[in-house]
This record gives sequence, C-alpha cells and structure tokens, in this order.
Amino acid sequence: MTTVFSSKFPLVFLWVPLTIFVLFVTAVVFRPLFPIDETRYMSVAWEMYLHDGWLSPLTKNFEPYHHKPPLLFWLINGFWSVFGVSRWAGTIVPVLASFSCILLAAHLGTKILSFGRNNPRETSTRIMLVFIGTLPFLIYGTLVMFDFLLCAFTLLAIIFLLRYADDRKTLNVLGVGLSLGMGILAKGPVALLYVLPLYLLAPVWKADLQRRKNWYLSLIPILCLAALPVLLWLIPILQSTDNQFAFWLVWNQTAGRVTGNFSEAHVRPFYFYLPLLPLFIFPWVLFPSFWRGLTNLKANLKSYPELYFLACWFVPVFVAFSLISGKQPHYMVPLVPALVLFLVFLLKSVTIRTLVKFSFAMVILVIGGQVVASRTVFRSYDLMPIAEKINTISPSRPLAFVSNYHAELGFLARLTTRVHDTDRAELEDWFKTNPEGWAVVKYKSDSDIKPHPVLMTMPYRGGRIALLGK
Repeated sequence: MTTVFSSKFPLVFLWVPLTIFVLFVTAVVFRPLFPIDETRYMSVAWEMYLHDGWLSPLTKNFEPYHHKPPLLFWLINGFWSVFGVSRWAGTIVPVLASFSCILLAAHLGTKILSFGRNNPRETSTRIMLVFIGTLPFLIYGTLVMFDFLLCAFTLLAIIFLLRYADDRKTLNVLGVGLSLGMGILAKGPVALLYVLPLYLLAPVWKADLQRRKNWYLSLIPILCLAALPVLLWLIPILQSTDNQFAFWLVWNQTAGRVTGNFSEAHVRPFYFYLPLLPLFIFPWVLFPSFWRGLTNLKANLKSYPELYFLACWFVPVFVAFSLISGKQPHYMVPLVPALVLFLVFLLKSVTIRTLVKFSFAMVILVIGGQVVASRTVFRSYDLMPIAEKINTISPSRPLAFVSNYHAELGFLARLTTRVHDTDRAELEDWFKTNPEGWAVVKYKSDSDIKPHPVLMTMPYRGGRIALLGK
C-alpha cells in the first residue's frame, strides 16, 4: 500500500475517479431520488426539457419557479440531450461537480500549504484522500443539489484571486469575476458571500500585499464581470415576464432567506452549525494528530501563514451564515475545501497509508450503508412505485396531491400536465369535478383516506402515502 501511494507514482489519481464512479453507481442503483429537494430539482429540469426552455423562465409544476437560477438545470438537460432522459444521466452533474472540487482543492492546497510547495504531488494525494473520505463529500457528492456545483466555482474564484494577489494580471481579474458569475448562476447571489470576505481580508493573509488601493478598486471590474453571465440569462427572462417575477427572483429569494421572512427560509437558531462541525470533519476528528495539531495551533500561527488564509476564508463565512436566519446543513458544503485543507495541515504527520485506510473504510461504509438502507429506510423515501403506476396507466389524467406539492412526481412519473395541489377538505369536491382523476395523499390513519378507493399505499417519511381513484 505504501508503494502504491508513494509520491513517485500516486495511483490515488486513478483510485479517486474510480471510487467516485463506484459511489455514483451505488447511488443510482440503491438510493432513490430524495423528496423533496432532489425530486423537485429533477422535475424542474424535466419541465425545461419538455418545453425546450433553456432561456425561458424556469417552471415547477408548470408554474413560474423563481427560487433558483438555471445552471444546474442547463447541465442536466445537456447530459439528457446526449444520453436521453434518465435519473443516472441527471446525476452525472453533481458527481462531476464534486469530483472537480477534489481536483481544484488539491491544486489550491499545493499553492497555499507551505509543505505542499515542497512536494506538491504528495500534498495533492493527501488532500484528495482526506476530501474523499470526509463525511460531507460522501453524503452530498451524489445528491442532485446545487452545493458542490457552487463549491467548484467558489474554488475557481479563490484560485484566480490568489493568483491575482501575486501577479496583478488582468486575466486573473477576469477569472475571479466570471467564476463568481457562474457561481451566481449555480445558486444565486449567495455565491458572493463565499469569496468576498477572503478578498476583503487580503492584507491579513498576504502581509506583503502591494498597491492596496488598486487591490480594492479591482472589486468594481470583478463585480461587473460577475454580473455578465447572469445578465445574459436574466435579461431575456425579464423581457418575457412581469415585474413580480423579477422581484421574487432577484430580491426576495436573497433578502427573504437572510431575514427569515421567506416562507421556506429554514429559520434556525444562530448556533445551528456549531454541533455540525464535528460531522463535517468526520472521521478525521478522531485522529490524535488532529487534537495535537489544535493544541499547537497558536504556536504555529507565525510559522504557517496559510493558517491566516484558511481562517479568513472559513471564519467570516461561517459567522455570516450563523447570523443569517435561513440555515441548512448543505449551505456549509462550499466551505468543505477550507476544512479539508485545514485537516491536511493538522494531519501532515499521518502517513499516506493510514489516510488511504480510513478513506477507503469510509467509502465502504457509505456504500454498504446504502445497500442496506435500500432494503429498509430508503423504501420510505422512494416514490417510484406510485410514479410508475401513474406513468404506466395514464400520465395525462387529472392528478391531485394532498397536500403541499413540491413537484415530487413530475420527473419520476414523466408528467406533462399540472398536478392540482389541494388539501384534504377540498378533496371530495375535486373528485366530483374530476371523476376520472387520481389523488396522491399523505396520511397517518386509514380514516384519513376514506371513503375513496385505494389503488395502492406504501410507507412514506414516517407516515404513509396512497394513490386514490377509480
């Protein structure tokens, strides 16, 4: 094992993509698309595919969807145009994004870690092994979500920012700005928050920063360049919609989540992320070297300037997200590379062979866990049985959902018409208006679905879900 992963010929550069491929296959074969996020995003991509609306307003359940920008859906449709519409082709996007993050973090680490510049190949190997064995990567790396896609553009922006701090070349300003712009297209204006604190704190992490006035003035062209790819999409969208759509898309989706006024802002207390930190650095937090490194951290600050860089990258963003009302664990995913580089710094005395063992063990644990869960827990999150029945018999018949529909069935059932989002009190009237229709109902007790005929029923997210109709 030591020979295989030696600095002379690190087969980790082959092992990492192979491992990611195995994780990809495992996710597609054994894990359902999780409601409500994965199913919703795939349904938005499906509706884009149906009306070939690359530069049209996004829709969810065939109504305007102004919650997210289009890049993820563009990329999914790009792979569908090559491989056909399928779950596995759509999953390629987050998998390639997470793989890109590993490579970009490895490249960045060889530039900022002092010991990495002496042996960049070994440092890259260490970074990739720690990254691929870290819990956030193993959980989110194959989920159809925005966060690793945003993480990739965040890393690109930081790499160009670091280069610009060294050489002040205009090309690097272009790289920072366009990377930020693509990050905004990936998840919205929040992309700026992951990078701008590092830019503003440059005198802290680069003590020899020259021409500071010019440095801060460069923020103007950076932001203008960041706006360019966004405007290329946004202008035709706004020309074909009303001011209300623009308000929700540009302002309320950002400000509403910050203040908690938005109805889906996931409002949580300010300390929400603190208990999650050990999980974000698991299993490496179990290493004695990790704790010894933390103990000696104060003494190492002056000797290792990269610690200032990592602190300026991670701490302000972590604090900012803690103060923002809307919180979700995956909002921390674009900060995972900063944590990985910090872990590599603390674990630099650990042998590569040990890192391989732990990383490999984590991968096997996650793969085995998904195989077991496919027979148990995952069945309560798999809507494919209902979707297949709808799609097989009549995907175009009237369909209602009780209640609070988030496009869970759009992609899975390949629906081409709108689902009626109704509540239990209105279901009887809906059936009178649509006697040939079906209704999907989430329920706890059998009395909740009487007296309607039950076509099928199954466990669903701690309760049950049924397909009702004739």
